[in-house]
Amino acid sequence: MFFCAVFMAMSVTAWYRGSAAIPLSGEEIITQIRSLAYLYKNNSTLVLNTYLRYQGAPFSDANFSFPHWFEDGLPTAALGYKPWRCLCPGDRLLQGKEAFAAMSEFFQLVRDDQMTLNPAASELHRSLEIAQRSSEALFSNLSDALIILGYQTSFSQPEPLSWTSTDVSTFKRKVRGYVLCREYRDWLMRVQKDMDILRTTRNRRESAAQNRKDCC
Repeated sequence: MFFCAVFMAMSVTAWYRGSAAIPLSGEEIITQIRSLAYLYKNNSTLVLNTYLRYQGAPFSDANFSFPHWFEDGLPTAALGYKPWRCLCPGDRLLQGKEAFAAMSEFFQLVRDDQMTLNPAASELHRSLEIAQRSSEALFSNLSDALIILGYQTSFSQPEPLSWTSTDVSTFKRKVRGYVLCREYRDWLMRVQKDMDILRTTRNRRESAAQNRKDCC
């Protein structure tokens, strides 16, 4: 069910991008992003739990948590309520785009880590691969949304990961994967709520210039 549901969601995006039909409207792209984030979010806890189960103690211990560890180059979804609520619509989309761009590359690194650490864990490898593809799908949709909705924002390409990232201890590699899976789950939750705010904003304002007035 997990893998089937994710591939069904990805096929919606693939159909849109490969089609020469009428482009999506602003409302449609917001709805599509929200639907994808909702579907992926429902499975993101499974991705995280599957990852932890294969890492051994202390990661596989009940109620494991490592909340204060962040990974350089991986944007965190954590943001105070007021700063989040006061984001301008274009910035809201751009931050999500940058996050999923970075996560796609990190998922490849973590997949490579786990091929070394848990080479026989096919369930884990499938889970991470699908999470990577899901990140790429959301990155693509968020990129399209910025264009469709007419927001002029500069995209900061994430710093490319270096081969030196592979030269870390086993513990740090396990922590890196944990932080990635945690942020993947949290970003999906945030993007879903971002789309709710963006829809409300668009209902109040008709142009990107007017939308700026909704920023605090």
